[in-house]
Amino acid sequence: MARAARKLKVGVTGANSDLGRLLLPLLATDPRVGELVVFDVAKPEGVKATFRRVDLARVDTDVGHVFEQEQPQVVYHLAFAGTRVHRADIAHELEVMGSMHVLAAASKARLERLVLASTTALYGARAQSPALLGEESHLAGCAGSRFINDKVEVERQFAAFRSANPGIATVVLRFAPLVGPTSDNPVTRWLRTAVIPTLLGYDPLWQALHENDAAEALHRALVCPAGVYNLAADGVMPLSGLVRHAGGRVLPLPAPLLRAVASALESVGRTSVPDALIDYLQYSLVADVSRTPQALGFLPRYTMAEAVSSLHEVRA
Repeated sequence: MARAARKLKVGVTGANSDLGRLLLPLLATDPRVGELVVFDVAKPEGVKATFRRVDLARVDTDVGHVFEQEQPQVVYHLAFAGTRVHRADIAHELEVMGSMHVLAAASKARLERLVLASTTALYGARAQSPALLGEESHLAGCAGSRFINDKVEVERQFAAFRSANPGIATVVLRFAPLVGPTSDNPVTRWLRTAVIPTLLGYDPLWQALHENDAAEALHRALVCPAGVYNLAADGVMPLSGLVRHAGGRVLPLPAPLLRAVASALESVGRTSVPDALIDYLQYSLVADVSRTPQALGFLPRYTMAEAVSSLHEVRA
């Protein structure tokens, strides 16, 4: 008689994040997953899972004890500040210090697999960047942006973890900016604005990825080869085209005026690109995604245009 396939116990941090809410139903219905455990400050709705309250923003959080009790074979680390966070210190505690706690716990618990959701924005937008940025490219970050540079630090932590724990399959998925009807992040809030100030004389190339394709990629990471992978929808688009497909129009401004307008909009709570991120309005950032289809066994279903246009869809 054939031996039954082993069922995996899978844990997810940040289960209530945009990606977490999309990934959980895929894992919950996967026959390879025997038990699903969520590590978060609140129990997500609509999915059968064991809930363990874990606040990664707390210095005294004891993730190691919880991991030791639950003993998951696979953990997805999705606890990042993608939605509105008004205090940079809280975001730093959640992302940098929280990731340190997760990695220490993962090492002690002897996981089989650890999956991190990251972003291609960490390569940084630079005049001297190559036309295509491969996974081995330097993560230059963005001077002055704690939002970006905290995530660069998390990836450095994961790189050190991979070296120290070769027996744990570590997967890092660097997503192009995520868009979709349910995504709430700095890019989608910006693209949902009717008039978008841009930098006069510049129209850099951008990539994007539909939220459902990102969730599917994470699901595939349950068994894919360990490694770092870039993911983006098929095609690239100039910033002006991106804005048009999102239903807005660009307002090109000289750099000094753009910075003043961005600062004024931020001060009154209107969505804008923070001054520290204006490099992304000036220089192209195109990640090389050629390795990903073979490794994950799928191609994104949504093209670049379809992904951006989905911002108009009614949220479920």
